Amino acid sequence: MKHLRIFFLATLCLLIPCRAQERLPSAGIIPVMSWGGVAPADASVENYRKLKDVGVTVDIAFSRDLPSLARALDAAGKAGLKLLVSCPELKSEPEKTASLFRSHPALEGYYLADEPSEPQFQELGERARKLKAADPDHYSFVNLYPNINSNQSKFGTRDYKEYVDRFDQLFPAPYLSFDFYPVVDGGIHPRWYENMEFFAAKYRTEGRPFWAFALTTSYLAYSDDSPRPGLNDFLQLYSAYRPEKVFVHDIPTLAELRLQVYVNLAYGAQGIEYWSFRGFGAPLDFQGRRTAVYDRVQTVSREMQNLSGVFLGARPVSVVHTGLDIPDKTSRPGPWPAPISLLETLGTGAVVSLLENRGSSFLVVVNRDFQKPMKLILKTDDTVKRVLKDGSLVPAREYASALEVDAGDAMIFTFPVRPSVRP
Repeated sequence: MKHLRIFFLATLCLLIPCRAQERLPSAGIIPVMSWGGVAPADASVENYRKLKDVGVTVDIAFSRDLPSLARALDAAGKAGLKLLVSCPELKSEPEKTASLFRSHPALEGYYLADEPSEPQFQELGERARKLKAADPDHYSFVNLYPNINSNQSKFGTRDYKEYVDRFDQLFPAPYLSFDFYPVVDGGIHPRWYENMEFFAAKYRTEGRPFWAFALTTSYLAYSDDSPRPGLNDFLQLYSAYRPEKVFVHDIPTLAELRLQVYVNLAYGAQGIEYWSFRGFGAPLDFQGRRTAVYDRVQTVSREMQNLSGVFLGARPVSVVHTGLDIPDKTSRPGPWPAPISLLETLGTGAVVSLLENRGSSFLVVVNRDFQKPMKLILKTDDTVKRVLKDGSLVPAREYASALEVDAGDAMIFTFPVRPSVRP
């Protein structure tokens, strides 16, 4: 009897076709960069694999000299990682250095500067052109200031727009990069969304892609113009500076990481940068051992790549904010796209982005609150599907109209592109 039952069930499975789970097509790998993930003295296949396993695709290698750079490239290549390289010879002998490493399979490009002011742009542009002449297949990288600074004169321009536009004129680069760490003193910096609006508009109107940061460590900011210590010297801060002069961002939570990454992507970022990767409160401690933050970053990185079909290559049609109070320089919703008959949020509010990518529209709803979940009321027509975190697609009608978005998290829906669908 038992064998007969098994035979019957097996025959039934053959006769009744099983519906395969529909999935979002992958668009490739979203670039994920770590800053100083592996110190020059620690360059090894094992250490670079730690970065790859957490989701990093590119690391910046701050090497002491050409031999240490060669060792780092070899180790990274064996681990399946790319490097943006930096060493003294890259400045003193750019063409010679590029000719030495241009054929290395682990080379991503050349790191030239972080947060330069406008007077440096000309020289950086000339160095980039020399490197391009010696190595046409790789690019040079510079990271810009955010729109905030303890001393605005560091821009060297009248305003932030002129600062970024001037750089864009003088420095050839495949994408723009800026560092804004929004989670400070238990809240969100009030000008973060203003900075995101600026780069999203530049991408939408000029076609200039950008990469944006997620703070993956404990970060200390100052209430005055006190000098800041070097990278990863956080432990010294507690004894070197008066406690009343600093405010501390504690070890990043999963919700804080998600908020930063999903807001960046919702605004159109085409790459994510993690700062920093080693030290107090970072994914790796000073001995290079994994911390609780490592697992959280790994979770977010995995989600991001599962959703590459949403974000990689996408352009923002519009980004609006819901809630009783919305951030400065942002917009409230107009009419929702035709497939959406109702969208309301209860709580602090949400970032609601409409992206277009390869013939599909994607509605990305990000809970702005990284401490509490958000109620989302959504009614759609039958063309709308929900995009789950593993990339699978489920008809939206199979869900209740009252949903909950976790703290700092995103909920994504897709439908065919329609003309004039600007909320």
